[in-house]
Amino acid sequence: MTQALVVGGGLAGSAAACLLARAGNEVHLIERETGPHHKVCGEFLSVEAGAHLRDLGIDLDALGAAPIGRIHLVSGRIEAEAPLPFGALGLSRHVLDEVLLDAAAKSGARVERGARVSRIDGLRAISSSGERSGEILLLATGKLPLRQTGDAPKGRAQTPYVGLKMHLRLAAAAQRELAKTILLALFDGGYAGLQPIEDGQANLCLVMHREQFAKLGASWSAVRTFLDGTPRLRALLAGAQELFDKPVTIGNLAYGRRPETDGNPGVYRLGDQWAMTASITGDGMALALRSAFIAARSVAAREDGQTYRRRLAADAGGQVRRAVTLQRMLDVAALRSFGSSLARACPPLLSFAANATRLPEWQG
Repeated sequence: MTQALVVGGGLAGSAAACLLARAGNEVHLIERETGPHHKVCGEFLSVEAGAHLRDLGIDLDALGAAPIGRIHLVSGRIEAEAPLPFGALGLSRHVLDEVLLDAAAKSGARVERGARVSRIDGLRAISSSGERSGEILLLATGKLPLRQTGDAPKGRAQTPYVGLKMHLRLAAAAQRELAKTILLALFDGGYAGLQPIEDGQANLCLVMHREQFAKLGASWSAVRTFLDGTPRLRALLAGAQELFDKPVTIGNLAYGRRPETDGNPGVYRLGDQWAMTASITGDGMALALRSAFIAARSVAAREDGQTYRRRLAADAGGQVRRAVTLQRMLDVAALRSFGSSLARACPPLLSFAANATRLPEWQG
């Protein structure tokens, strides 16, 4: 038995472990992976995410995070570009997750790696290394489903998306063209993001309807050929070196909010376990970190999990609703075409949209 049991060592879990341990709590964090690993993620650190990480003492510049200051929208042959209304960064989860786990351990949290949790029962986690329990339980397993017993919620609203990610070494001319820019390419059945990250690499991340992916034979080579149908992407990806043997993938991305109730008042759902915001807004990592900060504040105030959820919903619920609405609109070909044409005619609308889908400023 520990004071705070954290299940999951991604951004939300590690950040919460840092904050709780620094406040004097006994913290035990369980992470299923034994070492650094890649996750399906756009790896876009918005201004809110950057601020939270710096509050945790993370030096993003020292980690080589790539600056991003512009957004370039592509929909077929329609293109529009505008400055982001905030400073952003590109940094891989392979690097960032390890830095945060190390920070949690240095803050006093016990970090247990290689323990795969198969089930949650109340405030107990049943793992491959045995049962672990806490006075409170913080669920931070990200997009991965977790079987639960008791009166846990029955799940999120399902949406039929799959995610794929590949790191690339672009040709020199393409690197120069993409510098400080995130390219967002819209197409029938989904969208792709391409942006610089550390060490001169680029991250290509896609969200695609499973039906579209199935039509392509669930094949990465077919997906790459499909992306060549967007002239700008074809030009940027020409001659690129793929840095993974195969793409990182995840299925059944369930965007939207979880139910407001969670039977056990000692359970706190963090990040994607509370809500998976639409990836297109680039605020998923910020939401994960925000949930950790709000959870730590609620624990310090001796508030239960239900009060924490109300606080998180009041702070982040609007962002999730706006993001999911935007994604659903872009699924409609006529709305996607109209929106892209409007952005080309009035590029400041891109800056407005980027600003409108942010989390509110943190009142730390």
